[in-house]
Amino acid sequence: MIGRRLWDRCIHHRGLETHQFIADYFGKRSSRALLIAGLGFDPRSTTVIESLSTKMGDRLTSVLIREDRPDPASELLRRASLNRDRISMLAPGFNEAGIDVFASDGAVVGGRNAALAISALDLDGYDDVIVDFSALSVGISFPIARWLYERAKDINPPLNVHLMVIDEPSTDEQVFATICDIVDAIHGFKGGLGLFDNANAARLWLPQLTKGRNTVLGRIHTRISPHDVCPILPFPSTHPRLVDELIESYSSEIESVWGVDTRNIVYADENKPLDLYRTILRIDDARRPVFQETGGSMIVLSPVGSKVLAIGALMAALERGFPVVNVEAIGYQVDFEKLDFERTACGDVVHIWLYGDVYPKNAESEAPEP
Repeated sequence: MIGRRLWDRCIHHRGLETHQFIADYFGKRSSRALLIAGLGFDPRSTTVIESLSTKMGDRLTSVLIREDRPDPASELLRRASLNRDRISMLAPGFNEAGIDVFASDGAVVGGRNAALAISALDLDGYDDVIVDFSALSVGISFPIARWLYERAKDINPPLNVHLMVIDEPSTDEQVFATICDIVDAIHGFKGGLGLFDNANAARLWLPQLTKGRNTVLGRIHTRISPHDVCPILPFPSTHPRLVDELIESYSSEIESVWGVDTRNIVYADENKPLDLYRTILRIDDARRPVFQETGGSMIVLSPVGSKVLAIGALMAALERGFPVVNVEAIGYQVDFEKLDFERTACGDVVHIWLYGDVYPKNAESEAPEP
């Protein structure tokens, strides 16, 4: 029998509801909050900090993560500087933390460095901590969220952990990554991948499909050699024909390389991280009894597209210990002229209350074992 899931009754908001929540919860209390966000070229860098600082003033402390990669393009640096100047006006007392994504020998160390930087923070005196995913890569945001989630469970009274992100799939699609050669699990999300005990496990790969990531997903597929693949497609989505375009773009992979049965394609609402979270857990629940006598089942996640859906994958991985495999970006290329033209307005702010005093203290024990 499947037990109650951790976030069956998740507190979440979107759009105007999020702004009302910020006004009511953060604006009308005397509590202190810590915001951890990205500081870079991404145009979404300033939205969440502006909303929070307007309501909280000096009760908000901000730590902004600068992801340092080798030889960034001059336009990326210029855009990052503009965002920094704007944030300086919104929240003058912010703290800046530079994170080296790569070591001198080319090893991917960003996730580990990010977790170490966050672990050095003094959380005493804070009632809430917010992680803004909008301008952070998954290789950095996932380890930060995991460390805070695990740490919050050891704090009494509970530390409330919130996740926020600006929902702009079109912006994600305009940021093209130059990827490195290393394919590996994100720090803190190795799960049972590579362990001898799981050598006979039936590996199911759930890659999140998005435009222009064929090479990335091809490398991940080669690395993990899954027995089955269930691609995740955003539906419903903002663009009505997006699913058709993605299927056409990945037709070679779906039909020939991955050998996907069309009945195994996973559809998740592009706007709802909880939809993907619940879908992944349903798939896991269905597979466990089937493979328990033949080595077990292992689900591997690769959230390389929309950051809203990435949060759904994060929640599933936190609950069940799924491996999350990624290819880190050495650098980025952005068509800013097209991005500036198409980005006429900021997208909705999505809020997930990940952990805290709104949830039963025994929720962890009631959830099924991973």
